[in-house]
Amino acid sequence: MMKNLFKICLLAGVGFLVSCGDEKGDYVKPVSKIDAETPINALPDNSNAEVSGVQWKLEFSDEFNDSRVDFNKWTINNDTKTRTPRPALGIKEWFHKPENVREVQNEDGGMLVLEAKKIGTDVMYCSSVNTRDKYFMNYGYAEVRVKVADTNKAVHTAFWFQSPDVNLVDGTGNDGAEIDVFESAFVEDKTASTIHIDGYGDEHQENSKRYPAAGLHGSFHVWGMLWDENQIKIYYDGELKAEFSKEGGEEKWISRTKEYVQLSTGASWANEGDFKSAPADSHLTNACVDYIRIWTLDTK
Repeated sequence: MMKNLFKICLLAGVGFLVSCGDEKGDYVKPVSKIDAETPINALPDNSNAEVSGVQWKLEFSDEFNDSRVDFNKWTINNDTKTRTPRPALGIKEWFHKPENVREVQNEDGGMLVLEAKKIGTDVMYCSSVNTRDKYFMNYGYAEVRVKVADTNKAVHTAFWFQSPDVNLVDGTGNDGAEIDVFESAFVEDKTASTIHIDGYGDEHQENSKRYPAAGLHGSFHVWGMLWDENQIKIYYDGELKAEFSKEGGEEKWISRTKEYVQLSTGASWANEGDFKSAPADSHLTNACVDYIRIWTLDTK
């Protein structure tokens, strides 16, 4: 009887300790997805009434002012298999590789550098970071300030979103999409915004809008995406450039699920630029990202 009573008291004591640990000792403070160096009350760099007339709450940001990539926010892609070859450019294989990604500091703060290199005579190593399993956006306004890579080197720069369920097929973006806010694949001052739905097999569908982008090459520009259940609108330096909207009869292209962020360089799908004449085993070009900021509606 005494032994049983002792066991009961011992178990009760352990339960008490575990309970206290759950309430205090085991508590882990959530890691903020907002950069401490983002200006207080920062708002989108866009005077369009649909954007400037809305109450926004900052949800995610990175000013890239550190000495390394913030792994609480980003994963650096490391491809083990080649992406789609570009034989017209002389690119037999190309990959995203971690060694091509870095943050650098300068007098203005810092930036994320996404490099592209020529490996041997027919391979390109590019770069990409993503927020999969670390941050997902679902409606709001997203903005980056970026200087694109030199497209004369057959390298494009992209700011895009991807759904974990993009391969599901239902004829719409309800279960997710690939949203390419922009891909700078052209040597001229123009670019494209594209939405892909229903995976990448036989059922794949895409809607691409190409448009002029004045002064695109050689300097920084601000790209923005306004996204809600009725529309996706793309802005370049505050000017509306592309629109996929329910009102315009393009409802099926609108993603209605969570999407993670990607920033990348890659071999140009437009088959423009000169890769072949670049020396073997040489640096090609860099894309530079000054910041990324994402807001959600402030419902308070």
